[in-house]
Amino acid sequence: MTGGDATGTTGDDATGTTGEGRTEGDAAASRRATLRRTLLGESGFERAAVWCGVGFALSYVAFDATAAVGVSDAGTTGALAAVTAVGAVAFAAAGGGALPAMLLAYGPFAGTLLRGLGPEPYVLPFAAGGPAAAAFTAPLALAGAVAVAVGAASAVVGSLLDRIAASR
Repeated sequence: MTGGDATGTTGDDATGTTGEGRTEGDAAASRRATLRRTLLGESGFERAAVWCGVGFALSYVAFDATAAVGVSDAGTTGALAAVTAVGAVAFAAAGGGALPAMLLAYGPFAGTLLRGLGPEPYVLPFAAGGPAAAAFTAPLALAGAVAVAVGAASAVVGSLLDRIAASR
């Protein structure tokens, strides 16, 4: 048995250190910290949760405002999707992680898809003659899937932009 085998590590010597003087435990901790920073970010969920709610409300009523000036629902949907994606990238580039970026993107997408695909706006779901709950859950589930995709992509692009800015 060698010293590395006796200690249960796979380091280069009996102390379990690698050639750089770091232990494998240090390397594993560094990888965990990087993963945690990538997923959760440095800014936390608070801002993402606030912007999720604000984005939901603003995107839901944006259809009323844009219809008043003659913009089609398709144009409104496209503009809201673009603004949401840019906002998620900017959030991720400013230290937000992948999961908060997904949360941030969910609100505006939920408002947009609920308004575009859901039941008639401003109708209570359980009122007499109101729409079934499935009319609400389908757009919200689709918004969740879109938010996961956009949030993950935004985290990657935001991280790259952050690294580019840091290298200058």
